[in-house]
Amino acid sequence: MSDTIKWSFSTDRCFRRCQRQYFLQHVAAWHSTRDPIRKRAFLAKQIKTLELWLGSLVHRGIELYVIPAIKEQRQVAWDEVIANTWAMAERQLAFSAARKYREEGMSKSKAEDDYCALAGHETDVGVSDDDFQSVLSKVEQSFRNLSGMSELLGEIERAGQLWPEITLYLTYDIARIEVRMDLLYFRGYGKPAIVDWKVSESLGGSDADLQTALYAWALCRHPKWQVTEASECELIEVQLLTNTIVRHRAAEEVFERLENRIYRSADMIAALKRVAKYDLSDLSNYEFATNPNSCSFCPQRSLCQELALGTLSNEGAAAESTPRKKERTYAAAQTQLF
Repeated sequence: MSDTIKWSFSTDRCFRRCQRQYFLQHVAAWHSTRDPIRKRAFLAKQIKTLELWLGSLVHRGIELYVIPAIKEQRQVAWDEVIANTWAMAERQLAFSAARKYREEGMSKSKAEDDYCALAGHETDVGVSDDDFQSVLSKVEQSFRNLSGMSELLGEIERAGQLWPEITLYLTYDIARIEVRMDLLYFRGYGKPAIVDWKVSESLGGSDADLQTALYAWALCRHPKWQVTEASECELIEVQLLTNTIVRHRAAEEVFERLENRIYRSADMIAALKRVAKYDLSDLSNYEFATNPNSCSFCPQRSLCQELALGTLSNEGAAAESTPRKKERTYAAAQTQLF
């Protein structure tokens, strides 16, 4: 068994929702491979719905055009921010429409901010002009609303040092934990603020208190940040479409519940992920989603279905491991979910 399990709230939710999706996205998916199944799983992992695409555009726009201006003590040129993000959206739409993400040798590092793979371009549905204009409109609305949040922007400006899109790495028991923050700054010594940019119609969720606790827990345990009091950690949830800000404070008493969640989750994953190396024959150990509706929005649905029905061969994978390994096909039960 691998010594550690890569863990985050997103991987935990994926595993709880569908173990097969977890296997394909977090075990099988690999960008640099001659195995067609692993490559296909990786490509499927990149596919975005329009809602996810909108969120990624706004996040990237803030990182590229808003935060640098604040760091350099320049006035944010919001019209330019919107225009630049729109231009990025147009390039990404063209990239996705041409399905360049499927070109041999293409990678995110090569395409940089042009890289995009939209769900509509994986089917005949495509992305309509109305849908694209709606995305652009919501991009503008998000930035216009942010530009009017003078109290929050003033707080960020006064902070001095800013860390956008920062990831902290820690270990707990067998879990290698990734904690990604949209924006981190300090209100004072030992008083961190974490901004969570949201571009959706809903606020919070059932895990909101644990997510807040995770940020505080990570900062309190990471040797770099010198944070000692959980109550001094503040999560600022910024809903950009509804122009709403909600502030959460961490509570150290939640840490025990958080650690229990991490421990149990990593232990469940480890029970299935028994070996360090990927092996497609392990797929049969992973259960289908308990809710068939989960399949409707799963990017791995097509690949999962073909593997379950035994209609997909693993031709080409042999070259990656053992040259004389015979071609295999894999079948599984419970195909009623499809």
